[in-house]
Amino acid sequence: MLACAVAGCGQHKTDSGSPDVLTQGSVEQIAADSTTIMADDDQHDGAAAQNATIQLVEVPVSQSGVDFQHVSGDSAEKPFPAANGSGMGMIDCDLDGRVDLYFATGRSFPLDSDSIVPVNRIYRNLGEWRFQDVTSESGLGDAGYGVAIAVGDFDSDGFPDVYVTRFGQNHLYRNLGDGTFELYPMVFGGDFSTSAAFLDFDADGLLDLYVCNYGEWSFDENPFCGDRAANVRIFCSPKSLKPEQDRLLRNSGDGTFHDVTAKAGLDELSGRAQGVLASDVDGDGDVDLYIGNDIHPNFLYLNSGGGEFSDVTEISGTAYDRNGQMQAGMGVAGGDVNRDGLWDLFVTNFEGEYNTLYLQHSSNDFHDVSTTHGLAAASKPWVGWGTAIVDLNLDGWKDLIVTNGHVDDNLQQMARDVPYEQPPLVWQNNDGRFQMLGSSVGSYFQASHPGRGLATADLDNDGDSDVVITHQDQSPAVLRNDAATAASGRASSLCLRLIGKLSDRDAVGCRVTIQSVAPPQIAQVENGGSYLSAHDQRLILAVDQAGELDIEIQWPSGVFSRISGLDPTRDYDIVEPAEIDSAALVFYRPS
Repeated sequence: MLACAVAGCGQHKTDSGSPDVLTQGSVEQIAADSTTIMADDDQHDGAAAQNATIQLVEVPVSQSGVDFQHVSGDSAEKPFPAANGSGMGMIDCDLDGRVDLYFATGRSFPLDSDSIVPVNRIYRNLGEWRFQDVTSESGLGDAGYGVAIAVGDFDSDGFPDVYVTRFGQNHLYRNLGDGTFELYPMVFGGDFSTSAAFLDFDADGLLDLYVCNYGEWSFDENPFCGDRAANVRIFCSPKSLKPEQDRLLRNSGDGTFHDVTAKAGLDELSGRAQGVLASDVDGDGDVDLYIGNDIHPNFLYLNSGGGEFSDVTEISGTAYDRNGQMQAGMGVAGGDVNRDGLWDLFVTNFEGEYNTLYLQHSSNDFHDVSTTHGLAAASKPWVGWGTAIVDLNLDGWKDLIVTNGHVDDNLQQMARDVPYEQPPLVWQNNDGRFQMLGSSVGSYFQASHPGRGLATADLDNDGDSDVVITHQDQSPAVLRNDAATAASGRASSLCLRLIGKLSDRDAVGCRVTIQSVAPPQIAQVENGGSYLSAHDQRLILAVDQAGELDIEIQWPSGVFSRISGLDPTRDYDIVEPAEIDSAALVFYRPS
């Protein structure tokens, strides 16, 4: 079934997949209010957007064939896991150069182990925005209560593997290289796991695994929360669940994983974890961890080298909002939003709070700039979940997208005028400040939805980032980015897949810098991020210039590469060299 070798490339011109090396009115009002607050607090105009606009067009099910239907398991008993939803993963299962879609689903409580439906479903990308359900032949039809998807090549054979967190025993699926998967022995059987991320924390060239855990809950001991007199039941507060400690699992290289949480210095804190980002936050070459926690401080663990982490949660400025208050962290994202060379962090939160942007001012010194940068007012009414820091309009500045949705669909019975379905939001980055966009993004953003997971990938290989959003008890939204169309069908962007040799094969933490643009552009291979979902790990860097490009690459192993003469309209697979300062191997296929 393999249509291409591991190393290859193509142009953005085709979809062949072969890689060459609330109501709308209220949304618009919030956008206007957000711009006003930004101007008042930071003396920054921000009202005039840059020329490049953001266009995300929903691809209908009749065209895409993505007829997946999520099941939350919500019922009159209000089982707590049903409030949080399920995510999805972007994964090129068979290395044909087209990213496939894998969706997790829940099921009804109490869980019936004998039932074979519903199951997680995977859709193979056929090109031209058509997808085929290949669940039955893939071996990925997991029938448990699916929560999150993580993607990583744990056995370094070149084929991406899948980790599925569940309410109950989690599952690891090994990619057999022909589009099928086999279930590996249990890696970790948490009671209530959420997001997970692959990373090589000990620099041995093998991907390890960080598993977020939420809390202790059972259907048999599910308390009544709500209005007993009116017999109106809602989901209980997260505070009703005792936090369960996260786990760091070390890849031994023989197909087994071992719990090294305590040995790595990660056993002191527990926090009802929701989202996790594996990324080189401090730029020292080691992969760090940032965790968004529900009504707990968010955790920032910096990799100290030698297989250990330092907890800088309290001193970093990333644990609380600007007022020193804990928030209900959901999804997380990272990126250099102001192009100063430092990695910034972003967290989505519950209603009445705001989504928080932590700008890194110097090494490990972060400030909450949500209000001054135009993000606080627009996000405060909603419950935020999946998110991404991604350059949607290919202007070289990372934008923000967040999907929203409440946990309870019956709050009107509690005399609360709070919508269950809520508007997804996009903020355009204007030179480091943000402007919220409304209906101009596309018809999907004119309506409200019960959003949860969100992941990005270039699904049609045209050089821009497309988006998929999962919904509670509904079909997902597949959103085509038309930034490349606006550029006459071909995006001026580099699409890079980094392949580690001394580093782990996925090169998690690898940094790429384009020095020939001002200010320099920095991109990084991350794992995890968003909420319960896995982004495609290829890097897309917009380039508004003619001629060839020079890039610098800092590999996790410490190898440093410089590559010259790249065409800013092609995709490249770049292989890590085996020696310091030597040129990387670049694979491509001319048009």
